[in-house]
Amino acid sequence: MTLFIGGTIVNATGSQQAVLRTDGEHVLEVGDLEAAPGEQVVDCTGCLLLPGGIDSHTHLQLESMGTVTADDFFSGTRSMLTGGTTTTIDFATQFHGETPLQGLAHWHAKADGHAVGDYAFHMAFTEWQPEFADQLAEVVAQGVSSFKMYMAYRDTMMVDDDQIYTALKRTTALGCTVGFHCENGYLIDARVSEELAAGHTASYFHQRTRPAEFEREAVNRLGVIAETAGAPVYAVHLSTAGGLAEIEAARERGVRYAAETCPQYLMLDDTAYGPEPANGVALPADERTARKVVMSPPLRDRSNQEPLWQGLADGGIQFIGTDHCSFTIDEQKATSTDFTQVPNGAPGLELRLPLMFSEGVAKQRLTPERFVAVTSTNAARYFGLYPRKGILQPGSDADVVVLDPRTTWMVHHEALHDGCDYTPFEGMPVQGKVREVFLRGRQVVADGEPVDDLPAGTFVPCGRPELDVR
Repeated sequence: MTLFIGGTIVNATGSQQAVLRTDGEHVLEVGDLEAAPGEQVVDCTGCLLLPGGIDSHTHLQLESMGTVTADDFFSGTRSMLTGGTTTTIDFATQFHGETPLQGLAHWHAKADGHAVGDYAFHMAFTEWQPEFADQLAEVVAQGVSSFKMYMAYRDTMMVDDDQIYTALKRTTALGCTVGFHCENGYLIDARVSEELAAGHTASYFHQRTRPAEFEREAVNRLGVIAETAGAPVYAVHLSTAGGLAEIEAARERGVRYAAETCPQYLMLDDTAYGPEPANGVALPADERTARKVVMSPPLRDRSNQEPLWQGLADGGIQFIGTDHCSFTIDEQKATSTDFTQVPNGAPGLELRLPLMFSEGVAKQRLTPERFVAVTSTNAARYFGLYPRKGILQPGSDADVVVLDPRTTWMVHHEALHDGCDYTPFEGMPVQGKVREVFLRGRQVVADGEPVDDLPAGTFVPCGRPELDVR
């Protein structure tokens, strides 16, 4: 048994000064408790006790654009634990020619025996075949109750509106939800052709081919399709104020429409792509800098940030993922001949919780309770992991994060634990640091560093989504 004393327990529903006791893998009791003989005692004076974070959006060991992401399930989950996230919901991907069940089995093989944090899966489709409809019930029976489809990446992952409608009818009948990458893939391809024809090959032009209007249009279109199908949906990695406005408008019409955003869209902006190259080809240093933030959707104008923060605060946005999709800058992102060949994605899994606390709670954009809701509880509820995950109460998993709100530090990649070679948040000051982390009752982080003998992570099956999360 372990006793956590002196801290403030923060759940989405409220905070209290109390003592927390864990026994084995679960929280045993919360209250005015005294240490038992021989019990391990963790002094949390001045600190917050948080339920382990849940990242709703990661891509570990993903085959993409002719390579594989730099983080596998070991390095990715080790990194996430260090940052206070104890569970990831990764995108098990059905590749062309595979069935959904084959794609799921592929991801289990990657994670089983390698992950050191807990994990669940969404099922992401790279295509939609009519026969998939009959296979989804078995996918759900195996603990996957959320899916993903892409409205961009034509010829590799994009699905058309009629396929979306058909898939939504089936997933709704199964009580499931579907997340969507919302960008207009046809218009992106048209803009890419224009830029390349003009000799614009620099990574700076990635953002030019995926403007904010393309997200807003796709978010609106998805709302119409979902309304027609009577289906729940959510937008992954929402990056624009306009997209959020479309979601709110759809909700007013009765659409069950949730939203996820990511730290990069709250804290970074399109100036990270550097100056526009005079002749379409960037100087080497500028090109290297821009490639670090080639991600989709791209970073946006700073004016989008405060509306997204407000959405997090007032319930317009339900949860925070990272879209952690790491590729090394000195190898994997370095060999491309133009911006269309740069692997899309960036690391961020380890920094999600501390950055959200620093920029959210410490800067009074979020209450501590709302911070817990958007980094843990809402994802647990929406994806069917609650109350096993996402709350500190008797019977829940003893996923306990001790966060010291007084500690200040600065982000430097050499102090992180992922498999990448950079962070887009390099040099950012942070208020608040994860001190200790316990996964199902066992300590996995001590004094801010992962312990040497990390226990095996476990697959956590998802149940029926709770769709009214705000």
